[in-house]
Amino acid sequence: MTGARILHAQLHLLDRQVVRARDGRQVCKADDLELKHDAEGRPYVSAILAGPLALGPRIGGVPGRLIVAVTELFRPEEDPAPRRVDMAQVSGIDAALSVDGDPEEPALERWTRRNLIAPIPGSGAGEDTAAPPGPAGVRAEEGATRISEIIGRPVSDATGTPMGQVADVQLTQDGPLLRGVQHAFRVSGLIVAPRHTGQLFGYERGPGGQAPLLVRMIVRRLHRGSRYVTWDQVASLGTPPAPIRLSVPAAETAPLTELYERDPAT
Repeated sequence: MTGARILHAQLHLLDRQVVRARDGRQVCKADDLELKHDAEGRPYVSAILAGPLALGPRIGGVPGRLIVAVTELFRPEEDPAPRRVDMAQVSGIDAALSVDGDPEEPALERWTRRNLIAPIPGSGAGEDTAAPPGPAGVRAEEGATRISEIIGRPVSDATGTPMGQVADVQLTQDGPLLRGVQHAFRVSGLIVAPRHTGQLFGYERGPGGQAPLLVRMIVRRLHRGSRYVTWDQVASLGTPPAPIRLSVPAAETAPLTELYERDPAT
């Protein structure tokens, strides 16, 4: 029996193009991922979040706040939300993320079309009824968080010793059933890297971590201080920007090299 599919959020999902399955038309970009919690309190990916209100908080700092402020200035809603594509609509994950159906038109584009373009004689925008009525954005349910609130966070072991920061989040497709269609991708582990190692590109782990021997040796040496933390070893995610606390000392976590054997082929 084939095991559950395993992906890494930063490596396989974030910043990928989202396209309609039936014709390949671009829908949006995966700027962030919404997380909900199952009955046992384990987080799983419930939706793709897109647009400036998803990207801005993920970027953070002054640029991120500026993106959010400018977007909210042009959004007519009292409390605008990022564009949300339910994970139950995702039918394929490859170089792009394929979605079934017709995801809702972005709120800002719909507002612009209806209020600025439609009044222009001959524009034809006022005759377009394809976009669904109702609120421009769907707000996340209470208690929902984002994957960007985990990636980049500092991590401390059970003794309070700093281990580095979260470079990526491992996801396993064994979570709750989404609309009776497919199982959700559950957060099953964290890739923790020392701050000085820089960005990870996948060669230091699996899946997708296979590389020529020389490249693999160099990358593994560069990231020899990086660790894999299972979700069961996480004591508390806490609240950003506080460190994520583990329930075990750093010595009990696994080196990334073990992911080659731990992860099945995808």
